[in-house]
Amino acid sequence: MKCQETVLIIEVEESVGQFIKDALETEGKKVLLASTAQQGLQYLQSLRIDIIFTELKLPDGDGLTVIRKALQVHPNIASVVITGFGTLESAIEAMRLGVCDYITKPFSRPQVTKALHIAINLTKSSAFPKWENVSSPALGKSNNRALVAKSSTMREVIAQGKKFSQMDIPVLIQGENGVGKKTLARLIHRHSPFSDGPYIHINCSIIESTERFNKQGVGILNRLLQADSVENAQKTTLFLEDIDQLPKLEQRQLLMMLEEGLVRAPWAPLSKVNAIRLITSTAIDLKSAVLQDDFHRSLYDNLNILPILVPPLRERREDIIPLAMQILEQLCQVWNCNFAECRGRISKEIWEMLYEYSWPGNVQELTSVLSRVLLTGDSAEAAKLLKQANPMIQNEEMISVPFIGDLKQMERHMVSEVVKRCGGNKAAAARTLGMHRRTLYRMLYNEREKLESRQSIGLEQ
Repeated sequence: MKCQETVLIIEVEESVGQFIKDALETEGKKVLLASTAQQGLQYLQSLRIDIIFTELKLPDGDGLTVIRKALQVHPNIASVVITGFGTLESAIEAMRLGVCDYITKPFSRPQVTKALHIAINLTKSSAFPKWENVSSPALGKSNNRALVAKSSTMREVIAQGKKFSQMDIPVLIQGENGVGKKTLARLIHRHSPFSDGPYIHINCSIIESTERFNKQGVGILNRLLQADSVENAQKTTLFLEDIDQLPKLEQRQLLMMLEEGLVRAPWAPLSKVNAIRLITSTAIDLKSAVLQDDFHRSLYDNLNILPILVPPLRERREDIIPLAMQILEQLCQVWNCNFAECRGRISKEIWEMLYEYSWPGNVQELTSVLSRVLLTGDSAEAAKLLKQANPMIQNEEMISVPFIGDLKQMERHMVSEVVKRCGGNKAAAARTLGMHRRTLYRMLYNEREKLESRQSIGLEQ
C-alpha cells in the first residue's frame, strides 16, 4: 500500500491555509492545519509529520524557529517556507536549515504542488538532509520549459547562458519585463554543476529592509562561515529577480557576502565550499541607477562581469510565431483543449498581426492575447485589440518632435524617444539609429549635464 505523507500547515491567514490544504489534499495527502507556532509544535510533538509548510512570521514566533525545533523531533522532516514578504537574511537562513522551497504570496496552486513534490523527493532521498537530490523530473514541465530561439540573437543568448553556467561567476541577466529572464536563469541553473542542488528564487521587490540588520551586523554571514564542512556542503543557486529593487541594507549585505567568499566568484579563490551560486536579473539600466545613487557602485561592479542581454520580441521577430505556438500548446494542456482546434481559432490575419505587433509587454503580453483568443473564440476582437493597443509603440516609423528649440534639441528629443521605445536599452537604440553607442551616450549625458547646470543657477525649475 502506498504511504500517505502527513503534511502540517502553519499559516496565520485562514483563507491561505485552506487554499494550501485543498491543494495538498487533492494530491492525496493527509493535512493538518495550525495558525500559531505553539499549535504547530503541539502537532509535531504528538504526531508523525513528514512535511511542514510554515508561514515565516507567526503571531507567537517565526517559521524558521519552528523548523529548527521540528528537526529536533523529526530529523527527516522536509520544510517549505511561505511568506508575503521576505529578507535576504531569512532566505539564506532558510537555505542553511535545509528548507526545500521558499514561496512568496500571492502564489498559485501549481506552485504549492511543485513545492510538495520537491519535499516528497527530499524525504525519499538517501542523502537527506543534504540538498543534492532536491531537483527531480517530478517537478513538472515548467522547470524544463525551453527558450524559443529561432532568431540568431536568441541563439547567442542561450549559448552565452550555457557557457556562463560553467563559470564560478555571478550572472547578471538584463532585459525588459517579460522577455524570459526567469526562464534563462533556470536554464543556467540546469546546465551548471549546481543543477542537482536547490534553486531559490526571490523577487527583490518584496524584500523587506529592516533595522535588525544594523543590530546584528554580519551575524548571518558568521553563521554561514561556521557551519558546514565539506561533507555537508550545499550546492545552492540563488536567483535574485529585479536586483535593482534590493533595499540599500541588503545591497551592502550581498556585497559583504561576495567579499567574504560566501558567493562563488573568480576573484574569491578562498570561497567557502558551500558558497552560493548567484544569478541576478534587472529590467532597468543598472549603470544609470548607479549614477543616480540608487544602486551600490561596488555591488554593480561585482555583478556586471559578464552580463547577458535578453532582447525584446520586437528585436527578434523570428521567435514570435514559434513562441506563440509553444504558449498555445501549454494553454491547451492547462485547459485540456484540443491543440489543432485551438490553433484553428487563430486566423491568418491574427498570425500576421502577432508578427507585426511591437509587444511592449513581450512574452507576458503575448500570452495574455492568446489566452483571450482561446477563451472568447473571437479573432475579430483580438485583431481590434492589437490594432488599438499602444499605437505610439505600434507605429515605429513615426516620432512626434516638438517644434521648439534648435536642431540639436530636436535631435536629442528623437534620440530620447527611440531609447524609450527600446525599453531604456541604449545599445538597442543606438543600433536602431545607426550610430555608435558612445555618440548616443554623449548626446544624452551632455543634455542632462546642461539641464543640471541650468537648474543649479535657477534658470529651470
